Amino acid sequence: MAKLNQNTKSQNSQSVEINKLNPNIIYYILLGIILLAIALVRFRLIDIPLERDEGEYGYMGKLILDGILPYKDAYNMKLPGTYFMYAFFMFFLGKTYTGIHFGLLLMNAGTMTLLFWGLKKYISPIAGLAAALTYGIMAVSVNMLGFAAHATHFAAFYIALGLFFWSKYKDMNSIKWALLTGIAFGTAFLMKQQVVFFLIFGGIIFLLHHGLIKPLNITKMILHTAIYSLGVFIPYILILLLMVMSGNFDTFWFWTVEYASKYAGGVDWEQGKMLLGMTFKPIWDELMWFWLVAFVGLILIWVSKYSLEVKITLMLFVLMGIASVCPGFYFRQHYFIVVLPSVALLVGVTSDFVAKLFKANSLRFLPLVILSFLCIGVYAKGKMYFIKTKPMPLCKMIYGTNPFVESVEIANYIQKNSKETDKIAVLGSEPQIALYADRKSATGHIYTYGLMENQPFNKKMQAEMISEIEKNKPEFLIYCNIRTSWLIQQGSPMDIFDWYGKYANQNYNIVGLIDVAPQGQSNYYFDADVNRQPQSQEYVLIYRKK
Repeated sequence: MAKLNQNTKSQNSQSVEINKLNPNIIYYILLGIILLAIALVRFRLIDIPLERDEGEYGYMGKLILDGILPYKDAYNMKLPGTYFMYAFFMFFLGKTYTGIHFGLLLMNAGTMTLLFWGLKKYISPIAGLAAALTYGIMAVSVNMLGFAAHATHFAAFYIALGLFFWSKYKDMNSIKWALLTGIAFGTAFLMKQQVVFFLIFGGIIFLLHHGLIKPLNITKMILHTAIYSLGVFIPYILILLLMVMSGNFDTFWFWTVEYASKYAGGVDWEQGKMLLGMTFKPIWDELMWFWLVAFVGLILIWVSKYSLEVKITLMLFVLMGIASVCPGFYFRQHYFIVVLPSVALLVGVTSDFVAKLFKANSLRFLPLVILSFLCIGVYAKGKMYFIKTKPMPLCKMIYGTNPFVESVEIANYIQKNSKETDKIAVLGSEPQIALYADRKSATGHIYTYGLMENQPFNKKMQAEMISEIEKNKPEFLIYCNIRTSWLIQQGSPMDIFDWYGKYANQNYNIVGLIDVAPQGQSNYYFDADVNRQPQSQEYVLIYRKK
């Protein structure tokens, strides 16, 4: 009998220990299932060819791996954070669209995990799981071009990292976590300038956190906020020092400050409103239930039993996410990705509220079950995207006459018919061609949009591009007669086109013609088959030096 009682006590003790461990084990198992499910969705989309933004990041990343820093031999107004992230992933995973998109898969999983960890500590584990699931399914949205490795994905990762570091700071009130929070938000800014609002968010919540502690310790409040602010500036200061040391500072400053300030002026509200309607309506239709659940969360923040500090912090995080989509009123599809951590947080708030209504263990996961059904609904509704269409046709279906599929064949031809030391020049905004071909661009103007914009530097940029091409005498000249590769506006200077016609005829022979089809297979003609007139309104010509 004594032995039986001893065994019973032992079993009860083990049961208590298991019960203590069970919740965390279950949460991490569920997180693993969520990460795996989203990874499988992304893996099917991994072989979609790069679009031009990805081509820019990839080409810049390639130059970095070749020892050439940004803004020396290729120019753009974006800060270089995403270029370095691309270089990092390309170093380990290869300079291919498959390697780049596998890097995105890993980055996306990291963002989901950080949202889970941050909200697990700040709100509850259920909120963290709901946020991870919500971000995962929304960030792969076809209407946000979520399959493409845009800078907004990288910005969202560092925003989530900042939120995680803040949750650690809340626990420990340590200078280390204050500094790391600042560095995370400062690095997000290097990925995408529009997320500057999250830098402000960080400063406010540090002041708020210490301002609500009684008794008020002004010295500690100022010190910790200053440490956070130092962290914010460290990534940008490091870039400035790198540019000064490399001798690229003047070019860097012109493109990321002088020219970028003209671009940031944006469009007027009427045009912006039209863009918002065009881009957000399909996103709303695709993910309507997640937006509605998030809206409920916006209300529940104020009726839940959170502290005043938590309520204000959550609201500020949401508002800064919305603000990050709005600069210039451009409202491009992938810009909405930076608001997704905020949306995920709101869905987490709703899920936490529902879970607390059902305190019984068997029902605490009900919000996750409901969200899983919403995910299945999104998946079923988007069968063409998620299941049926293969990556190459899918790219063509989404992008039409943008020559992203065609760039692969163009680059293959150039690579087979040139030496590694040969240069190419692309007249158009298709930097992915230089990346695929593994050939250096003869001009730093890998985009031609700036040359067509109504801004004070357009003629200077055109003259600079012409001068660089004439000086470097590229082996191949690729002319993109593609509307979206130039975006010519009323009043755009046309000097570059007048020059191109004369220069190409005098110095080059046509060796390739690609008739770009809006859907389906484009027609490719090379070498002996090239003597024909384009049949499509949009086409690409490949010239080889005489």
